[in-house]
Amino acid sequence: MKIRAYLALMVAAILIPVILFSTISLNMLLKSEREAALKGVRETARISLVSIDRELTNTQSAVRMLAISPHLARGDLAGFYEQARFADKVGATWTALIDERGQQLINTAVPFGAPLPGPDAAQRVAQVLDAGTPQISNLIRGVVTQALLVVVDVPVTTPDGMRYVIAQGFKIEHFNGVLTQVNAPPTWLAGVYDRNGMTIAQTYGGGGTGRGDTRPDLREAIRNKTIGVIRNASDDNLKLYTVLERSALSGWTVAVGVPEAEIESAARRALMVWIVGLVAAVCCAALAAVFFARRLSRSIGQVARSAQALGGSGDPVHSDVSGVAEVDEVLAAIGAAAAVVNQEKQSRLAAETEREILFEREHEARTTAEQQNRAKDEFLAMLGHELRNPLAAIVNATSVMAHPAMPAAASERAREIITRQSGHLTRIVDDLLDMGRVHSGKILLERHALRLDQVIDNYMATLRASQRSARHELRVDVAPVWVDGDPTRLEQIVSNLLDNALKYTPAGGTISVSVRSEGEDAVLCVSDSGIGIAPELMPYVFDLFVQGARPLDRAQGGLGVGLALVRQLALMHGGMVDVRSAGTGLGSSFELHLPRVQPPQSEVSVPALTPSSRQRVLLIEDNEDGREMMAMMLEAQQYRVDTAIDGFDGLRQAGAACPDIALVDIGLPGIDGYEVARRMRADPATSKVRLIALTGYGQDSDRERALAAGFDAHLVKPVDMARLMEALESAPAAAPRFAGTAS
Repeated sequence: MKIRAYLALMVAAILIPVILFSTISLNMLLKSEREAALKGVRETARISLVSIDRELTNTQSAVRMLAISPHLARGDLAGFYEQARFADKVGATWTALIDERGQQLINTAVPFGAPLPGPDAAQRVAQVLDAGTPQISNLIRGVVTQALLVVVDVPVTTPDGMRYVIAQGFKIEHFNGVLTQVNAPPTWLAGVYDRNGMTIAQTYGGGGTGRGDTRPDLREAIRNKTIGVIRNASDDNLKLYTVLERSALSGWTVAVGVPEAEIESAARRALMVWIVGLVAAVCCAALAAVFFARRLSRSIGQVARSAQALGGSGDPVHSDVSGVAEVDEVLAAIGAAAAVVNQEKQSRLAAETEREILFEREHEARTTAEQQNRAKDEFLAMLGHELRNPLAAIVNATSVMAHPAMPAAASERAREIITRQSGHLTRIVDDLLDMGRVHSGKILLERHALRLDQVIDNYMATLRASQRSARHELRVDVAPVWVDGDPTRLEQIVSNLLDNALKYTPAGGTISVSVRSEGEDAVLCVSDSGIGIAPELMPYVFDLFVQGARPLDRAQGGLGVGLALVRQLALMHGGMVDVRSAGTGLGSSFELHLPRVQPPQSEVSVPALTPSSRQRVLLIEDNEDGREMMAMMLEAQQYRVDTAIDGFDGLRQAGAACPDIALVDIGLPGIDGYEVARRMRADPATSKVRLIALTGYGQDSDRERALAAGFDAHLVKPVDMARLMEALESAPAAAPRFAGTAS
């Protein structure tokens, strides 16, 4: 074999591994570039999906609030129409009330009283009422507006058993605005599609395109519930990489398409560089092989001729064969090795860059976690501060009462402090519980006609007695106005608004409270000359845990849930609350609007404490202190009291003593209060005993569970003595109300 063949094999042996390694590295690089480009597309699709779901969730919440409208409960369609218009998003949504036959009763897309089409949604209404849960439609055409739209249907059952569907329809142009707010690059194509693959909203460049039909390939992928990346074409046959995300709430699909050229541009540049480098390497290797082969052949030929000349007694031919070819081969090998090292260096640099990116992301995630942990610690510290202050006052007051040398006036003052601070602790616990009920929609109202100005007067008397307003100038201007409300919750609204004004108004400032009639509304206004509200904080004033800057001494106090509760309670009363402030340092003003009602024929007086009938009462309570105090209270009212420390002890004493009434705690050791009630109802000897649940579990589901277990009444700790006496002295039911048997 000639030396040229050896050199060719040597060059091939060097180039083939380099080409293979470069190809593998190139494929990895292309894949990495493509994945990096698609990651941003996925993030945009997720953000778009979250924005769409947030719009639908907000609409469901708004419609749920309409479902408890007092106007709907009374059948007042005109009042409900006005409240529904208030709940609409201007220019984006409309609201319709549909009966069980599919007949629209009102539609805020047209004036109230305008003719509406006949029953046209019977099937849709039946499906929503049968499901019993909110339903989100596909793309449909409205019978009133004749426009393409989507509808959120919520089933409603009024207290008198009437069933309706409240439908809030979206103009699909609204979803174009939602997609535009995501701020995707102008060349990207974003779209929202219903469960049938029909186009709800679509943007390209910043303008909307057609609605309804969708390209077959994309529609087929949506109907097959595809999630991830597909390759398809746009309406103008532009090849796309499209990321599909599906909503668990509505079943809709969000698709974000990016031109293939944008995704592949970096990969194509890398490919071109690789091809040019490979061709250059092959050409250089071939030229070097030819050059060195000729030089070696010439040198070896000269050596052979020199040897022949030496064998023929001739002068040897001197030739330059001192190893230059070998040196050139070493240099060529070093050059090839340098190319490999350079390739490895590039790969290592890419890996290092990726590692730094991952480290930065890990650092950001750790920083976010630390911020969340700090927020949790700050809230717990704030809660501990708010709980310890009244607890300290109560402990000190009990010490004063226990001191034998204290005068009667000091003991009376200590009792007042214990009563006031216990109420403060109760309000803190109620605020924390109400915060959870706000999210779950489980706040219950006990409404009746009352004067809003009297609620203000009662609370102002309490406020002045507590000396909390001693450093402020209070101006009260109230007029008699009747509203339909829960007095406890209305006082909670007044308390939170005034507490907020006191917190943020420095000593010497002025706080004004007024009640007036304004059209069909009763208006409560609380204004102050305090620190005001910064413009950037205004949109979030009624959100949970939102507060201004707070000093370490926490002179302003609070948990940051008061104004959120005010807004929720106002909505539940069929009203609204608004805030105005000219800016920092210029004070603020909160206005509560509630529907006015006509005064009743006679004002209901507060019932006096029900007299005791001296019945025999069995108290089943595992907390020793609570059991002792409750027994003392009952004996002070001349009841004959027996006590039991757990469920089994209570059943034994009930069977032996046959009491008239049993007060039963729910959270008992051994067997709980529900099981005690079931066993007493199942026993003929105790089945007629009047059972009253006395517990800290106060949700509506807890009350229903207690009644189902056989209880006659359900009271939540701490219970007012007048309420307890009323329950003890109420006439027993005709027959025990229970479900189930002892287990």
